Amino acid sequence: MAETTTTSTTKPKPAKRSTARKTSTTRAASRPASARAAKAPSKSTGRRARTIAANETREAAQANVRAAQTTAKQGRNVAERAALVSVGATLEARDRALALVNELRDVTTSRASAERRISKFERRGTTARNRIERDVRKARTRVEREIRGRRRDAEKLASTAKERVTAIA
Repeated sequence: MAETTTTSTTKPKPAKRSTARKTSTTRAASRPASARAAKAPSKSTGRRARTIAANETREAAQANVRAAQTTAKQGRNVAERAALVSVGATLEARDRALALVNELRDVTTSRASAERRISKFERRGTTARNRIERDVRKARTRVEREIRGRRRDAEKLASTAKERVTAIA
């Protein structure tokens, strides 16, 4: 690639005067000392302070609104999840019940096979009930044995204490 350069013959522009405020040090230096010390803040300084305060207040209010919206959104999410869990569990139970009914319907084509299947379920239920009753009896026996041992120990302690008291008196 070849580079090309162009030159222009325009006049240089005069330097622009700045529209910015002069710093207070240059003004202050030109004023007498008594005028420098007693000057009150200007209107623009007060206006600027009020504007900044209003902006900060507005931003704080907007932050509070955002925080409230976020909290509400989180609450809605929790409520929605709870409702969805409930609906999902209900649907799962319904599906299982339908599957059981369909399985029973498919398997039981005659009265005899239906009675056999029902008898099987009944035996299974009886077995489960007997197992639970046996476990309860075992637990009861274990607790009674433990109570008897503790009572024996307590009575022994009481009789020893009684003997000591009578020996002292």
